[in-house]
Amino acid sequence: MSDITHKLAAFAAQSQRQDLPDAVWHDGRRAFVNYVGCVLGGCREPGTSISLKTLARFAGPGEATVVGFDRKLDALTAAFVNSTSSSVHSFNDTHFQTVAHPTSPVAAALLALAEIRPISGATLIHALILGIELQCRVGQMLVTLPAQVSDGLSMAGLVGCIGAAVAVGRAIGLDTDKMTTAIGIAANQSAGLRQAHASMSSHFTAGNTSRAGLLAALLAEDGFSCGSGMLEGPKGFAACYSSHPNPEAALVGLGTHWEILANAHKPYPCGFVIHPVIDACLKIVSQHTLDAAAISDIHLTVNPLVLTLCDRPSPNNRLQALVSTQHWAAVSVLHRQAGLRQGTEEQVHNPLVAALRAKVRMTGSESYGRDAARADITLSSGETLSADILHCRGSEKRPMTDGELDTKFLDQAATVLTANNALELLRASWVVDTEMNAGTIMRQIWPG
Repeated sequence: MSDITHKLAAFAAQSQRQDLPDAVWHDGRRAFVNYVGCVLGGCREPGTSISLKTLARFAGPGEATVVGFDRKLDALTAAFVNSTSSSVHSFNDTHFQTVAHPTSPVAAALLALAEIRPISGATLIHALILGIELQCRVGQMLVTLPAQVSDGLSMAGLVGCIGAAVAVGRAIGLDTDKMTTAIGIAANQSAGLRQAHASMSSHFTAGNTSRAGLLAALLAEDGFSCGSGMLEGPKGFAACYSSHPNPEAALVGLGTHWEILANAHKPYPCGFVIHPVIDACLKIVSQHTLDAAAISDIHLTVNPLVLTLCDRPSPNNRLQALVSTQHWAAVSVLHRQAGLRQGTEEQVHNPLVAALRAKVRMTGSESYGRDAARADITLSSGETLSADILHCRGSEKRPMTDGELDTKFLDQAATVLTANNALELLRASWVVDTEMNAGTIMRQIWPG
């Protein structure tokens, strides 16, 4: 078997800017803009506040910014809290094939690093791209046939720490051998269970992976050692987290085919497999004026993964609603929108929403991809209104435009910043790769 870990490490350590196509570079900038919006949108949520309260008691020197709070903490803790913030609305990006959420842990670790060690904005974007790319490729070891991974394992938790380690390792200039070690130390910390979904511990996963990856790279830099073949070895990452693992899948098209281009930015703040359902429901209500009381049945035909991950007919709180297909179908039909305001506690307990949720039933079908769904809304008159979605908004085939990312950014930033400050930050985020010192962007994200 090829030395997968070493080859991936060499790719990251030796990568040059000219090796990255312009489209890949632009997607790195898009990922950064999306991350900054998400960290602002989630910085005042309870999961973020509790994480800060607990960890601050053990934090080291105040060197790195915690977005949303007027204090600084050590870089490891700041990376944890900021990565947590960016995931609390489930608005962070998704790599459809692996179901990884790659940018949150990588960007949080890099920005924490940028405050303790000067790196340029171009170095940050380059490292961000590599961290996203390699963690998605490592995830492919577990899901590319004949490999199969348990639905109970959080892919974000398994590979996010590896992506953060690669990115930080590239930013601090690790050579191939030390990058190999950093990947190994990160893989040794891989963890995450989907049983934690619909709770604050789901967001803990994003925070933990960022901290773990940053720590892995810094340990490797200082000479900490790790076993060889940590990804592909007989007792390594792929063998332990997948049945019939396919380690070679991580190398297919390396350097010529870019997985970051298949990384999807979410138009809706919920689990990504719900998005085609939302699109289908919104398509119907955009074409018809419906009285919710006249709806007798909402039948959804979805990819089977929707049933596995997001079948929650009666969510009790906002966190459960984030991964409730029934909730988002109901609010999409009732409010003709599916944004942050439709995922609040108030909407979870809205009697009209609850009544519509009770009318939703789902059928899984392998003929529908993860970005596809069908909605059939039957009225009390007997009439049925239908919509098929082949590729949902935000998917690889229908990516969000830069303008749509701007709107998403500003909507989230408006929760904590003035309109002028939000607009200035948006502009700065798009051109962070021109900054001589990437750490300055954190003072714009949160002056503190």
